[in-house]
Amino acid sequence: MDWEAAFEGPLSRYLESDGRPDSVRVPWPAIEDADRDLADLVLEDPDNGLKGARSALSSLGYINTPVRVYELPERRTYRVGKYGSSALGELIGVTGEVVDVGMVKPCAREAAFECQLCGTLTRVPQSGGDLLEPGQCQGCEQSSAFRFHLGQSEVVDFQRIELQRTDSSMDDPPVEVVFLWEDLCETVSAGDVVTIVGTYDILPDQDEAVLETYLDAVSINKSEQPATVDEGADWKVRKWTFDAVDRLSTAGSSYDTATREVIDTVSDEHGVAEGEIQAALDDLEGGSLISEHRDGRVHITTSSTPTFEPDC
Repeated sequence: MDWEAAFEGPLSRYLESDGRPDSVRVPWPAIEDADRDLADLVLEDPDNGLKGARSALSSLGYINTPVRVYELPERRTYRVGKYGSSALGELIGVTGEVVDVGMVKPCAREAAFECQLCGTLTRVPQSGGDLLEPGQCQGCEQSSAFRFHLGQSEVVDFQRIELQRTDSSMDDPPVEVVFLWEDLCETVSAGDVVTIVGTYDILPDQDEAVLETYLDAVSINKSEQPATVDEGADWKVRKWTFDAVDRLSTAGSSYDTATREVIDTVSDEHGVAEGEIQAALDDLEGGSLISEHRDGRVHITTSSTPTFEPDC
């Protein structure tokens, strides 16, 4: 099933019958029920997946209407800073408190440039950083000077906010930059606790090996999507996870256990979300306390019993 068929069929109930909406909100489970391939595409390649959904809506008369996906699976929802490089380019949910809200400004999503030699217009998609100019003119093929053409560019509202981890014992809790576009602008205020679904990406114009990241927002959810990540302190999650690995490994004959079994055990016993447990496994492996095999199994690598204390 393609997007157009999905919106004409099982997802049609999310389309307004009267007027033109600013956006169309669709819960991810509804996409999964309609077509699993489309649901996976949205998670793994949101740029192309959501672009296809927007194009399908345009074909149905909803011109330039963004699709706001929300209610991601638990394994895709994290607290601020509890996700790593494996999430880059993918759709995730991030729960935190809005601590800084910038002004709404016009931003070129696609900038048009006029060649000053032949007058040809060349359009270049933009990422929110420095204005990217064409490498060469599509008409005369010269790398000449270009003039930004506002009237032929796609300009939309843009707002930059910052999201901070809540209920953290750290003196300086992690903060994530979030880009809001179009109808998402001016929908949050400082102090709001929200779950923002968006594409996790790197900021343009990097000059250091440690990359600066941001969340390119797709939806903002204050009540529709509750925080699915455990709000307990990080050290407790690490302790619960280590104890589960130790206990399950001892119970087996090979002195290791399936990573999946560890995740399910901690989730069932303590109500911790999958993404949080995986982050704890990564932390434990980084501290040389456990080791994960490529075949999806994990074992203890320390001979002593570690002490877990509150983060400071």
